[in-house]
Amino acid sequence: MIVVGKSLHRNGKHYLFGECSNEEMSDSANNFLYVGYCLVNTGFAFFFLNSAGNLTTVAQLLEFITYSQGTIFFSLGLMHFVNIIFAPRIIMYFLNKKLLTTKK
Repeated sequence: MIVVGKSLHRNGKHYLFGECSNEEMSDSANNFLYVGYCLVNTGFAFFFLNSAGNLTTVAQLLEFITYSQGTIFFSLGLMHFVNIIFAPRIIMYFLNKKLLTTKK
């Protein structure tokens, strides 16, 4: 999961900069999305570890791993595509409304 997060963070920077030409805003949004990805991923992992119960057979273990990993991957993938659609629009909205500034 760390490799996936780093890859999304590295490649997402170029996408966000293409959508919003302000480099500081693009980097900030990209870092924000990466932190959110890590927190959600960690939260799901802890939730599933807490709900594991007693796994007595290899079949139960494999079923638990596939269910938990499938749920995590599906949720994170869905959130990733939602972020691809809405993150640049939200940044541009706030820049246009002067709620965010690019001056230091």
